[in-house]
Amino acid sequence: MPHLKKTCLILALIFGAVGAGWSAGLEAAATEQSDKLIVGTIERPPFAMKGPSGEWEGYSVDLFRAVAEEAGLTYEFQEVTNFTEMIDGVKTKQFDLAVANISITPEREAFLDFSQPIYDSGFQIIVSSETASPSILRAIWESNIVWLIGLAFIILMIVAHLMWYFERGMPKDKHDYFRDDYQGGIFDAFWWAFIIVTIGGFENERPENTMGRILAIFWIVASLFFVSTFTAQITTTLTVAQLESNIESVDDLRGRRVGSVPGTAFADYLDDNRINYIAYDDFSKVLEDVSAGTLEAAIGDAPVVQFYVAQDQTGSVLLTGDVFEADRFAFAISDNHPNFEQINLSLINMSKNGTMEQIRTQYFGD
Repeated sequence: MPHLKKTCLILALIFGAVGAGWSAGLEAAATEQSDKLIVGTIERPPFAMKGPSGEWEGYSVDLFRAVAEEAGLTYEFQEVTNFTEMIDGVKTKQFDLAVANISITPEREAFLDFSQPIYDSGFQIIVSSETASPSILRAIWESNIVWLIGLAFIILMIVAHLMWYFERGMPKDKHDYFRDDYQGGIFDAFWWAFIIVTIGGFENERPENTMGRILAIFWIVASLFFVSTFTAQITTTLTVAQLESNIESVDDLRGRRVGSVPGTAFADYLDDNRINYIAYDDFSKVLEDVSAGTLEAAIGDAPVVQFYVAQDQTGSVLLTGDVFEADRFAFAISDNHPNFEQINLSLINMSKNGTMEQIRTQYFGD
């Protein structure tokens, strides 16, 4: 009987130790699970994008990885389909934080916290190459060429009338080109003046009247200046039409097919400037439609649209105008998050020790 009691006591001690170890293991696992940060993100090259193996990478993603490593944080990325969903996820604390090209705005600061700034940016306009330059006809119409042609026609008619007036009634043995009747004679004289101004000479006939010859000398000399001026004007117009975009600023977006994503800083800017836009759920789709020519233009973060244009091999999109509306990116962190100060401290350290600049150089160059 004493042996039985001793055996039971030993078994009780063993099971108690095993149970305590099992309980401690479950508690540690639960603690580890609760400490894992859920990080929302969305594809926004070069800030957040999926690599060939499906792993997340990019400037913001790599910077957060470095922060998490220094601070000893565990995390898990969760992809969202649109920007508003990502910001709302931080607001409702579905995500601990969000990582992408997230602008610091007063409206967002009302319901979430921002980390130290991670990138100084701004807005820039991206346009479809199909609508980036005006058509040749439009360029000619908007230039002075049409007026120059109209003036030339009027001068040609004046010269034709003068030439016909001087040469009409000349004896047939002198020449028979300028007909005496008004309709036929004006046509002859106009054609003569036109040939002089275009090719510099008229081999078929020459004026016989003294005043006609003086007029011919004047017209030949004047045509040299006219042709050179006209050639320079049309060359300049066509060159500018090829090089310049007819969308150069935000004001030029009025009445255009512009796309944007509601809830983003770009959409707010368009709303503030009373510029209508077509609403999209995803900015990537906006860029695709600009590239396809479905949209004429869009406003985006300067580094994002610059990266998109640089990666485009078809020449279907162009950047236009200068960077405007200074902007700063940061990590969006849920309100009163316990790791807020820890994340900021790591960012400050990385800014000082060169880690942030090293990651920046990797994606944006020097």
